[in-house]
Amino acid sequence: MEENQNPEVTKLTVDSLGKIPMLAIMEHSRIPWGIKDNQSRTVYINEAALDFANIPVGFDFEGRLDQEFPCPWAELAPELQAQDRKAESSHKPEEAIVTSYYTRNAVLEPYYLPKFPIYNKEGDVLGTIWCAKKFSFISISEFFNSLKPSVVNLTPPVDTFTEKELDIIFYAFQKLSTKDIATKLSLSHRTVENRLQRIYDKIGVNSLPGLVEYCHKTGLNNYVPKKLLREGVEFFW
Repeated sequence: MEENQNPEVTKLTVDSLGKIPMLAIMEHSRIPWGIKDNQSRTVYINEAALDFANIPVGFDFEGRLDQEFPCPWAELAPELQAQDRKAESSHKPEEAIVTSYYTRNAVLEPYYLPKFPIYNKEGDVLGTIWCAKKFSFISISEFFNSLKPSVVNLTPPVDTFTEKELDIIFYAFQKLSTKDIATKLSLSHRTVENRLQRIYDKIGVNSLPGLVEYCHKTGLNNYVPKKLLREGVEFFW
């Protein structure tokens, strides 16, 4: 019986790694991947990245700079290109959280976007390769309670509360005092106390610990009001 597969092709070794096309890995990945040259011109974007970045179907992206894309995140081009240069000059991954309108649903969300320098055989930097992953918010309380980190939720998981009440719940869950919440929301201290009491009445609790427990049970602990998100780039430099 003839062997159907060549062992040298199917067996992964250090020598065989150089024969694996990088694009083949990206093409079959559900993770958004992209490649840019050392002038920040786009060379390649996989299918997952096209959907993630909400790039119009049929748009000719090859050779385009960030600011030439018909997408909201194009306004962040200076910061994105600064990240490119930093990765190229530092010879190490440069990480950032980039908040913009992503996916085909154009949802304002933060994404973790690291970039890595690409080298030729001589060690010269040819450009950068990037990937994207929805950013996870991890709180100290979640860490000590051995809870899994959760992705931020911009849509309230319950419809029990008004938008103004949800704003107060968000800050109350962060253990801010009613005075600090009033300052954040430009309200009077009395107004915050009254609204907080109505929140307690709605869910049948009489204290902040009861509200915190309710948030964990319903998923409100991961909720962030959309108004707090702003388009931009936060670097880990």
